[in-house]
Amino acid sequence: MCAFDCRVNLGEILVPGYCRSASEVSELLAKRGIERAIVCSAYAANVDPLTGNQMLKGTLDEHPEFYGCLTAHLGRPTASIQSIRDLLGNRRFVATMLVNQFINEPLKPIIAEEILNACRRFQKPIYIHTPNGDCVEVALHLAKSYTMHRFVLLGMGGPDWRSAVGAAHQMTNIMLEISGPPDLRKIPYALEVLGPQRMVFGSGMPAMDPAALIGLLDDLNLRPGDRRRILSDNADRLFGLAEMND
Repeated sequence: MCAFDCRVNLGEILVPGYCRSASEVSELLAKRGIERAIVCSAYAANVDPLTGNQMLKGTLDEHPEFYGCLTAHLGRPTASIQSIRDLLGNRRFVATMLVNQFINEPLKPIIAEEILNACRRFQKPIYIHTPNGDCVEVALHLAKSYTMHRFVLLGMGGPDWRSAVGAAHQMTNIMLEISGPPDLRKIPYALEVLGPQRMVFGSGMPAMDPAALIGLLDDLNLRPGDRRRILSDNADRLFGLAEMND
């Protein structure tokens, strides 16, 4: 079964020189059985969202197997909002990711709300990093305040994955991206509480090899239909990709 990776990072992030080019990333994904991916720009997250997102647009033009996630940096709201206005109407950009300077710190709601308002007319899913329960709490607050948006909690709350499942149980506009600590308990728990329609596969590569997460799913011996939903079907529905390819 071919998978869809909802979160891949392009550019230098943790190890300089590792998976820096789009071609290298595409080749590695193909080896892992992943035929499509949503990619984010490390340059947009770490240096300049305006330039980084424009560079990502060029990558999408050259790689039809990729879709784009626009990066909006809360420390650079003016450039981020301009980037949203310039690019988010492009069909190849299918999501927006809100980032802080430090990934483990919760978003500041006041600044996040300014960016969410700029995204309102595009109605594309919003990515929020949730490596801990404090970040989940802010994401839940934003999901309650902006019910017109669909939110994807990246990393599924980290070690606080029960809080992420609880947030998704409270708000139907929350989806869980299943990367993070490889805890065998979290996916069965989420399936029991939420059902198979509320999770999507995302690796966060190169921070994590997608093969590790696919192996986790294999170890769980999921029902074929549940596995297919998590690996690809839910993403097609969430990002409207079936309609895009018609």
